[in-house]
Amino acid sequence: MKKIIGGVLIVLLIGLFVWRVYDVNANSFSYENKTHADQEKFQMGTATVSFGKAFVVNDADINKYATKDYFKQENDALLLVQLESTEKDIRISDFQLGYKEFVTLSDTTASSYEFEDGVYKHLVGFNIPKELLARNKTFTLVTPSKYWKNGARDVVDISL
Repeated sequence: MKKIIGGVLIVLLIGLFVWRVYDVNANSFSYENKTHADQEKFQMGTATVSFGKAFVVNDADINKYATKDYFKQENDALLLVQLESTEKDIRISDFQLGYKEFVTLSDTTASSYEFEDGVYKHLVGFNIPKELLARNKTFTLVTPSKYWKNGARDVVDISL
């Protein structure tokens, strides 16, 4: 009897794991990208946001731009993206960066902000392999999944 119950529990656990993996993949890939241009303002929940320029800084200069490092950088460079928002809490740590058909490269690895002229000015940093930075000059920034709706997710093409 114990073996039967144990077997059923194992099958249930495997089933839950498979369902969760399927659900996560379906959630990511079933959304259409709603692309926004640089400086274009759009809604993320109740906040109005726009993205500015992107630039690369070397490891030694990161602390000049980002006041919060989440972990030690593995590369010599960090890609920083400027972002303006009417609200402070827009889940900065959940932004993702990718390229081409959105292959996830990096979650947010550093961030900082200041409040100026009624707008929060964020700098969001992404740790990207330096070999990829040397070859690619266009990346895709995807908003946090909390804001995906109606089968679409907001993305911004970032050019260096």
